[in-house]
Amino acid sequence: SQVLGFHKRVYDPEADLYMHAHYSERPEAKLPYWSRANGWGIWAVSEVLLHLPKNHPHYRKIMKIYRDHIDGLVKMQNPETGFYHNVLNHPDSFKETSGTAIFTMAIARGINQGWLKRRNYEDYALKGWQALETVIADNGKVTDICMGTMCSEEVQYYYKRPVVVDDSHG
Repeated sequence: SQVLGFHKRVYDPEADLYMHAHYSERPEAKLPYWSRANGWGIWAVSEVLLHLPKNHPHYRKIMKIYRDHIDGLVKMQNPETGFYHNVLNHPDSFKETSGTAIFTMAIARGINQGWLKRRNYEDYALKGWQALETVIADNGKVTDICMGTMCSEEVQYYYKRPVVVDDSHG
């Protein structure tokens, strides 16, 4: 029910991406497609699919949510670096580690679970992993992580978020 509820409120079917949040007082407000918000969304859906029986009345609908979102996400991956940007549809925003990690996991999980066709998605997962290898130091510290954030309708707010090292979100 939670997956269906947040999908109804924050999903943009034209972009196949989630807006950062939904304002109940102003449901018409459009917020940016923040990387980690999309990460939490796809991670949650993939967790539900791991445990939801295939005969559950909402299984197919939730699988469609997962696949549509993955299709929106892979379009946002930087083809040269393998990273995703902090504001997904703004390639001039900074590369962001935590979103890249979550999307890479969600794609790999989909391939491994048979939800996605390997031949169509494996390159995205591999490119994401190769990107992540560049931000993990030998001592285990992870870089280029967007600091936790509140919500804003202003895309520049997300551009100015501090990038930190070894933050728990990474």
